[in-house]
Amino acid sequence: MGLNFDFPRQPDWPWLKASYPGNILLHVDCPFMEVVRGVGGRMAYLATPYTKAVLNDDLQWDRGLSFDIEVRTARWSRAFAIEGVTVASPIVMSCAICHADVEGRLDPLDDAFWARWCQPMLSACGSVVIPAMDGWDVSRGVWREACWALLHNVPVYLVAEGSEFGGAV
Repeated sequence: MGLNFDFPRQPDWPWLKASYPGNILLHVDCPFMEVVRGVGGRMAYLATPYTKAVLNDDLQWDRGLSFDIEVRTARWSRAFAIEGVTVASPIVMSCAICHADVEGRLDPLDDAFWARWCQPMLSACGSVVIPAMDGWDVSRGVWREACWALLHNVPVYLVAEGSEFGGAV
């Protein structure tokens, strides 16, 4: 998943918001139900943090933390499903794959491998949805996915904090 070098390599949301004003392609602070209406009946890519959320105090991958992020992400997938929106959640799928990898053949933290694995889903989706989960704003993966989408004229929705799971803002 390559980036145009006009985009900062590290997450810089204030820069991105200033570069895409007016909620035309980058939709900022959207209430959940507005996102539901905005995705327009097409599959949406659910971009959520992972790597930093699954590291223990020794900066090693922690299966328990991975299960936690899988469940928290699945709750977002569930919320969209209840509203009739199909989201592709690479985190839910990749967590299930990694948790089932009893042989240990996959590295849950292999950024290049997982970016390549996620790209077909990202390319197939009509929008990118970023829920207000802890760490979304510092996640390099979420950042890359949002930048890729904007570079390819795919709408990006930042779900407003406080509108989790359909609640009002």
